[in-house]
Amino acid sequence: MAIPFGVLISSLLISRLIEANGTRTTIFVFFPMFALIPFLGSFSDGKLVLLITFFCFGATLSAGNVTMNVEADRIEFATDKRMLNKCHGSWGLGFLTASLLGVGAIWLGISPSVHFFLLFVLIVVSSIILVGGLKPSAPRNTGANNDANSKKKPINLPNKATFLVVAFAFTAFWLEGSIRNWGVIYLRDGLGALNWHAAIALPAMVSMQALGRFMADTWISKYGQVIVARVLTVVVLVGLLFVVASQTAIFALIGFSLIGLGISTAVPQSISAVARWGDRPSAESVAAFSMLQTLIAFIAPPVFGFFASWLSLRYAWAVFLPLPFIAIYFAKSLAPRENA
Repeated sequence: MAIPFGVLISSLLISRLIEANGTRTTIFVFFPMFALIPFLGSFSDGKLVLLITFFCFGATLSAGNVTMNVEADRIEFATDKRMLNKCHGSWGLGFLTASLLGVGAIWLGISPSVHFFLLFVLIVVSSIILVGGLKPSAPRNTGANNDANSKKKPINLPNKATFLVVAFAFTAFWLEGSIRNWGVIYLRDGLGALNWHAAIALPAMVSMQALGRFMADTWISKYGQVIVARVLTVVVLVGLLFVVASQTAIFALIGFSLIGLGISTAVPQSISAVARWGDRPSAESVAAFSMLQTLIAFIAPPVFGFFASWLSLRYAWAVFLPLPFIAIYFAKSLAPRENA
């Protein structure tokens, strides 16, 4: 629980740092910190130290994540060119790469301390090269960036706009969190798949999620935010039906892949939507959105586990079949606003 708690606390406060120091400085500070903490934590010899390490990891993770999203949104606004989906697609590739590096480190017998130190050096060097040359874009002209009352708020909490957008993204948060924690278990225990077959569940979802994000900007430019969101949500529904009805692991993997594709644009589109809503600075809106995202992703796995123990693994997935219909309805909250 320490990591999500760190994410929540950071999400409440990070917008103040972004507005005070700018995106470039904030990224440059928190990226190396984010990489340093696991290295230091690898030497911990007590539960309290490990707990503090996880909390700090979650806090720095959230700070860097929110700041990157804010800067990407500002670049989109300044250049009128979509890039948030591609940024999140790059995250998917990074996740898969990190997973492979972890497997490789275990296979080679590399200790966690050495592994994390090498990653720390890589991230510091990358930050100097990439972030050092970054020219931060100006904040969105939302009409709220100079609002004195907004700046006086010590923390940023979700507001009506945030909840409307999260109502759309809820399905993506919920299913992604459930697949991450229960996908392998469903394939192994529910469908009798071999361990290495079951281990494909998460890569299947993440790889299709990344693919969808790299292609999504073209789709959105051609068809618009709402239509793309609704069509992809239908893909989510089809994928979920595959998972529920599957009798073999291959059909469940097809379902997880379709769900990954279907939820691919939900987070980038939602971040863009809350950032341009115009009722307060975009950094506050993105941070508040990230806080709710973390809460939902944290709650989803135990709730799924409750239904799995009460009903079965298969019917636990079936319980969430209504969620895509909710997302289809609230996709209208992604529509561009006049003050964007």
